Amino acid sequence: MAADPGDADEVAVRRMNDDFVRAYLASDVARLRGMVSDDFVGILASGLVIDGPRFLRLAAEKPDASDLRLRDVTVRLYGDAALVGALVNYRRADGSDVRTRYTIVFARKEGRWAIAWVQWTRVVAP
Repeated sequence: MAADPGDADEVAVRRMNDDFVRAYLASDVARLRGMVSDDFVGILASGLVIDGPRFLRLAAEKPDASDLRLRDVTVRLYGDAALVGALVNYRRADGSDVRTRYTIVFARKEGRWAIAWVQWTRVVAP
């Protein structure tokens, strides 16, 4: 069952999600390294599956994203797991607009939340 909106865990997960986005945009690999679990899995919008070390190598490169905005951020807590989903709008350097959805799975181990799984899905126009 999902938690109440005022739940302390929900607040912590929302903050961590915001921090994850900021760290990614800033290519802050040190901060990201402290956020991802040892068994992290990422699935890129292309369908490519990556592990934590590869994600951190990719994150070291400045992303081609400006004017990034999150919409429809949803948090669901299930004990020691949390799911976060959001719609992301941003602009590439070439001026093209991109819409992506992401889902993050946070897992709490030994009292600490970590990012275990992230999947990005490109949103195409109907």
